[in-house]
Amino acid sequence: MGSGGRLGADDARNRSRRDAILAVPRVRAAGVPLVARPAPEVIDGLRRSASELRGPGIPVHFVNAYTVSLTSDARYLALFQSGGLNIADGTPLAWIARRRAPDVAHLRGPDAFRELLASDPRHGLRHFLLGGTEESLERLRLAVARDYPDTTVVGSFSPPFRPLGQADHDEIDVLIKDAGANVVWVGIGTPKQDYETVRLAKLHPAVVLAVGAAFNFVSGEVVEAPLLWRRTGLEWLYRLAREPRRLWGRYVFGNITFLFLVGRRRRG
Repeated sequence: MGSGGRLGADDARNRSRRDAILAVPRVRAAGVPLVARPAPEVIDGLRRSASELRGPGIPVHFVNAYTVSLTSDARYLALFQSGGLNIADGTPLAWIARRRAPDVAHLRGPDAFRELLASDPRHGLRHFLLGGTEESLERLRLAVARDYPDTTVVGSFSPPFRPLGQADHDEIDVLIKDAGANVVWVGIGTPKQDYETVRLAKLHPAVVLAVGAAFNFVSGEVVEAPLLWRRTGLEWLYRLAREPRRLWGRYVFGNITFLFLVGRRRRG
């Protein structure tokens, strides 16, 4: 077979891998279509896809009650309904979704971060870290080097704390492309990170994941809720108790809005 034939076969395999992971079963909870496959299967699919992508990437969103509360904005809700993978991050949301589909993945962004960082080097994952300050990124890089010595981090960038403009996007795109990253982690706050994840996945052959506070947890900058709090759906209360001034509005008003939207969207 000539080189053109081999290229065609490679492209077909790449499309097949991407199409397969994007075709996973989903179930709607509070209007958001969530992946309805077990978490280990989802992680394995992302791990295998990352090194094989050649065209558009795969946007991945971790959805919790606060995320859902912001989908009262029709544009933000449409983002979750227009492709990509939405994974139930929050325990209450996973409980609601599992009433319809018991295989719904319950996978927190920080846990997915750790799982993919711990991947066998033979998978060829090349990680890029987008978010945080220069100081927090340095702490994160040191923590990853210490805890995941076989992991390859090919680049990082601390974006400005303001809406990103075209010049910012251009700089980020050049850095990711030049680094040859195939896994891009975006931790720039909700909902900003979800829009950026979609944008990046359209332009780069990478798995692009919006992971919220995962950088701070993995670096040790922020104390993570104990396992019992996470399993009982009270992680939000633990975090609120530790940072009441910063998080009270998010959790008090966010949880009320979440419950309202769950009730209103119960049929879809």
